[in-house]
Amino acid sequence: MINITVVVPVYNPPIHLFAECLHALRKLNPYEVILVDDCSSDNKVIQMAKSSGFRYLKTPYQSGHEGLPFNMGVKAASGEYICRVDHDDVLLELPQTMDTDIYLNRLTRVKAPVGITIEELILAPRAIINGMVAKKEVYCRYPMAEDANVYGDILFTLRVLHNQHTYTLHPSINYIYNQHPASIQNSKSNFHNRLRHIQTVARFCQLENIEPTQAIRYLEMAMMNVRYGSGSLKRVMKKREEGKS
Repeated sequence: MINITVVVPVYNPPIHLFAECLHALRKLNPYEVILVDDCSSDNKVIQMAKSSGFRYLKTPYQSGHEGLPFNMGVKAASGEYICRVDHDDVLLELPQTMDTDIYLNRLTRVKAPVGITIEELILAPRAIINGMVAKKEVYCRYPMAEDANVYGDILFTLRVLHNQHTYTLHPSINYIYNQHPASIQNSKSNFHNRLRHIQTVARFCQLENIEPTQAIRYLEMAMMNVRYGSGSLKRVMKKREEGKS
């Protein structure tokens, strides 16, 4: 049995989804659960978090982004491994052993990250770190971005893939990835979200000191995503197939 700390950034989630999230974590009974409140204004949420029986922390100010509360939870965690869970999602199962640096889940509504690559994630970005279990040292090495200009989850994944961290994929669906109208993703236009993705790729190239020629290639892929969305991956695959024939 491995020691896993579950860190849940919290900010005004729908109360019924937050209740489901906490109920699922009680059933799993991990080594430790830390709820980090980003200065929620919903008193029901605050009371539910404080009375949950889990460890409760609060950010010094309302950051408006999950990066700060998650990083606070990582620093405070006593487990050898950290699992990241969104406040409105449901984690169904945790790994009992860890033979790799990272353990990825299979999420509802999201294509499983089988053989995921940097190129694929740039062309067709998607959430894959929800419920991810990783060594604490990995999360400390690549802290989550604490601003809303980039996608912290995509940036983190790009960095661990670039640095060739080993990972295992759960064999079946074990994470319920909920969606609701108030989420940041749904409150912005597709074009806005794709521009944010370009900034994510640019920051990845800066943080990892990607060689200029390769960085331009990655940014051109991100630009394809701006134009064609996730369909850009199909376009690239089609061109590769045509090139072979």
